[in-house]
Amino acid sequence: RNGMRHQVPISASFSLFNYINVTPSFNFTDRMYSNKIMQSWDASRQAIARDTIYGFYNVYNYNLSISANTKLYGFWTPLPWFGGKKIQTIRHVFTPTVSFSYAPDFSQSRFGFWDSFVSTDANGNVSTVIYSPFSSSLYGTAPRGKTGSVTLDVSNNIEMKIRSDKDSTGYKKISLIDELGGSLSYNMAAKSRPWSDLSMRIRLKLTKSYTFSMNAVFATYAYDVNEKGNVYLSDHTEWSRGRFGRFQGMSQNLSYTFNNDTFKK
Repeated sequence: RNGMRHQVPISASFSLFNYINVTPSFNFTDRMYSNKIMQSWDASRQAIARDTIYGFYNVYNYNLSISANTKLYGFWTPLPWFGGKKIQTIRHVFTPTVSFSYAPDFSQSRFGFWDSFVSTDANGNVSTVIYSPFSSSLYGTAPRGKTGSVTLDVSNNIEMKIRSDKDSTGYKKISLIDELGGSLSYNMAAKSRPWSDLSMRIRLKLTKSYTFSMNAVFATYAYDVNEKGNVYLSDHTEWSRGRFGRFQGMSQNLSYTFNNDTFKK
């Protein structure tokens, strides 16, 4: 179980065209072991045989990601007959974000971090067992499965600036919608149903102290009926059927923020 592990996270942030914020990152994990445990099938004992082999073994994995976001501002000044005397302006901030992440499949034979053997039980059933010679090591092994996803996220904020009742020349800001957003991802490594469920959220500042939050999830893929009349989850999206998505559930939260001034009052 002896071993060493090194982790190297690298990230940066820069502006593209003065409007788009780009953040790339790269994470590398390296494990050094002095032995590995190979497995095989012992037909006579009908059990897995393990053989410890000593040497120097390097087990590593990495992933990379990049995200880009920007902010779009919209301003509206109401007409006098529509509250313009009291309301100076209403501001809308729209923040779209696109993220991409990728990691190769470290169970491929070219890496050498995973292996397999064929077992045959007493009934003659043949099966292939996939294992890693380093799974029982101190820092584990490299993960299996290729990952590659694109995530789309949008966020909205709406504020209103009105004249202060205490000061005729001053203004104060009122939050109409602190945040209204949604998130959806596409898994490029998935063989079927690559789209995730749609996650939506809203946050309202009811007062300076009370904040209301709500999250909801909508299923992306529609149910269908096969030839035998059984219902199954199909590869067709709800959008292709002209529907928004199946409501899956929601959660609400009401929070209260206090500070030293709260106790003084």
